[in-house]
Amino acid sequence: MRLIKPKNKDEERITDIAFNVFKFTNRSRPNDTKRVLVFSSFSEFGCEMVSCLYCIPKFLRQSPGKYTIAIGWYGRAYLYKHLVDEFWEVKEEYQWLRDYARAFHHESKNLKKVEEAVGRFGRLISADTLGQTCVLNQCRKCKQHFTYLDRVVKCPKCGSSHVDLGLFSDVQGWKKQARRLPAPSLEKVLLAESLAPPMTVGIFARGRKTYGRNLQPEFYVKLIELLEQMNYRPIWLGEKQNTLPCPVEHITDFSRMLEARDLETTLAIVKRCVFTVQFWTASTRLAGILGVPYILAESPDQIWGGGQEGYRRNLCDFGPSKLIVSHYLNAFNDNVGFLGVVERAIHDVENGDYQDVFGLLETDVAAQCMRKENMGRIGGV
Repeated sequence: MRLIKPKNKDEERITDIAFNVFKFTNRSRPNDTKRVLVFSSFSEFGCEMVSCLYCIPKFLRQSPGKYTIAIGWYGRAYLYKHLVDEFWEVKEEYQWLRDYARAFHHESKNLKKVEEAVGRFGRLISADTLGQTCVLNQCRKCKQHFTYLDRVVKCPKCGSSHVDLGLFSDVQGWKKQARRLPAPSLEKVLLAESLAPPMTVGIFARGRKTYGRNLQPEFYVKLIELLEQMNYRPIWLGEKQNTLPCPVEHITDFSRMLEARDLETTLAIVKRCVFTVQFWTASTRLAGILGVPYILAESPDQIWGGGQEGYRRNLCDFGPSKLIVSHYLNAFNDNVGFLGVVERAIHDVENGDYQDVFGLLETDVAAQCMRKENMGRIGGV
């Protein structure tokens, strides 16, 4: 069980990184670099989804007519086909670089060199800069920036009330401006129908090196047994780079199939699910943006503390969701007890109850969570 970040000094040096290039429009790339925007999307998946729905569209509105290029992870082209002129994905053999992603930024020397190189094609907008759209407000009068934590409607420097609010300061206002993804094609829908029969439940099993927070394969064996006893048909979803291999042979492990490298197909499958279930991972975005119910277990500090996940979930959720508030280590050390909490959450979802569940928490933490819950969900929902 790894709970620490990989150190940069351990990163393998790459002399040349190759890309697959997707061209989405018929426009020619200008020779004048001032007319080109290059977006770097080397961030964690949950933050990347926020960028696609809100941050990149904001920059596009501010720079109409610019030729746009996005660079990012393998298999993510579908997220950008309705946004930019080109998408450059790093080839699959470099997917291990995702271990260096940290929310809206990364700590990879290799990726930094990539960004410097592609920045010669136009104005580079880094993932970190996109993230600032979430956390920074800006005064229109004096251009002062201040964070969403300030919780003020006036500029702290000049007192002006003419303020452009960041995403986290005005979740509901920004949510009306979301640039939603296009619906999967008929071809992908038909493929999804062959893989996901009625009563399908999607399982996303976190298997990341960064930060740890992975549950044991034995837990997922019991989870699959539980779902099958409840007459559901589990399917194993995710990207193989950060997903545990399915521990049950008769379950379709879509994460290891070639088709899983196309996010459009995964979305088509999720659309057919009764609900998805995942623990300490941002794969909820796939169900959330489609309006498909999902069950998520997450730590209280990530929802109500400094982790910001509460804001990001609310920005990306367009349907019902069931949150299990639990400490990861408690769930890791007590699989039986945690599975009982999950079973309760499933029954609640079956009955249309999407109130948060608190389980395997210390008494004082549970009380604090419930007080914050009574004050209203984070991010204004």
